[in-house]
This record gives sequence, structure tokens and C-alpha cells, in this order.
Amino acid sequence: MKRRKIDPSASIERPNLLSPSTRVASGARVSGEVRAAGNVLIDSNAVIYGPVSLAEGTYVGPNCVIGFPDSQELNRLLRSHSSSNKARTSLGRGCIIRSGSAIYSNVKAGDSVMFGHNVLIRSGVTIGKGTKVGTNVVVDGESSIGSDVSIQTGVYICTYSTVEDGVFLGPYCVFTNDKYMMQKPFKLVGPIVKKGASIGANALLFPAVTIGEGAVVGAQALVTGDIPPRTVFAGIPARKISDVPADWRSELLGK
Repeated sequence: MKRRKIDPSASIERPNLLSPSTRVASGARVSGEVRAAGNVLIDSNAVIYGPVSLAEGTYVGPNCVIGFPDSQELNRLLRSHSSSNKARTSLGRGCIIRSGSAIYSNVKAGDSVMFGHNVLIRSGVTIGKGTKVGTNVVVDGESSIGSDVSIQTGVYICTYSTVEDGVFLGPYCVFTNDKYMMQKPFKLVGPIVKKGASIGANALLFPAVTIGEGAVVGAQALVTGDIPPRTVFAGIPARKISDVPADWRSELLGK
């Protein structure tokens, strides 16, 4: 039987929960119930707060934090010195979490999800299989990200947003959920981006707007209302330019 390769400088609270083929590099800290399947690599100075499940072939890069407690869990931890009621974070087979990323508790990612550097994923987020999350992306809590989504560098996805399968989110596009910016009561509702839609770089989506299936939003567009399926919108505010050409289809859905 293979022996676990754990660097002497690493701290592992329950090493018996790690697969025999797990590797843990220098300075890593693994606390609580952390289960790792075969061929998992936890790289140098990564910190994992259980309960966390790492499926086969997952890589946790240097200086990452996995399973960070949300605000309520953190308050409980400060009062009782216990995180026993913390929600589980689960990462699927073959996930890659690059250096400097932080993934909170109660996050579920499917197989083969790729995270860039310095990504922040807050509690209550789900991410479907094969999705790519670019460097410096922030996904706030209780948001749903589908499968085979391409989230480019610097995208901000606010709380209570929905992104369906095969969506393309261009660099630095921004989702918003508070129409009055805390000047008056407003139920926070993020945008909904339907299957196969594409959002251009630096576009801004207003709260509660729906981008229809297969629609295209131009770069730097300001989207203040719903966009019908398979239409092209651009401008400030965004207006219809044309219908999507008949031969256009999201390459992300063709995987």
C-alpha cells in the first residue's frame, strides 16, 4: 500500500481521512474533517477547514484557503472555539484551485472545475462541471453557476445571481443586485443569464434583469432591462442592434 506523502512541516489533524495517495506539501494546514480521495495534492501553505471533501485528482494550490467559515460560522467559532456545525465544501474530480484562491464553506463544485489565481467563492455557491473561473473573479454567496461556463478575468457576480450552462462572461463584467444602493429597502435579486448567452467585457447588468437564451451583450453595455433570447444588444443603455445570426451557437455548449 502506498504511504501518504506528508511534509514534516505540514499540520494534519485527521490524517486517516486522507487517501494513501494524498500528497501534502510544506506548511499546509488541514483541520477538522477533511476527506481526500486518490491522487489529491495539497500544495505548500494551503489551509483547509473541514468539513471538506476533495474528490480524486483535485489540486489545491499554494496559499489557498478551502472551507473558510461564513460570518455566522466565524462568530460561533470565536464564541465556542468549535466549527463542528460548519457546512461542508465539496470539490469534484479533477478540480484545479490555483494559488491564492479562497473558497468558503457550503460551496459545491462539480468535476473538472478550473479556478484561476486569487479567486474568491463565497458560501452557498454551486458550480457545475467543466466550468472555468478566471483569475481575480469574485462570486458572492447563494449564486448558481452552471456547467461549461467560461468566466473570464476579473468578473464580479453578486449575491443571488444565476448563470446557466454554456454562458460566456467577458473580462470584468459586473452583476448588481441592489437597485437603490442601500438608500431604501429593496429585495436583493441578481441577474439571470440564460443558457448559451454571451456577455462582453466590462458590461454592467442591473439587478433582476434576465439575459435570454443565446443572447449577446456587447462590451461596455449597460443592461437596465430584460434582453430577449437570441438578440444582440449594445450601448448605454443597451438597445437592440440585431438578431443573433442563424449560424451562431455557443461553442461552450458544443463540448
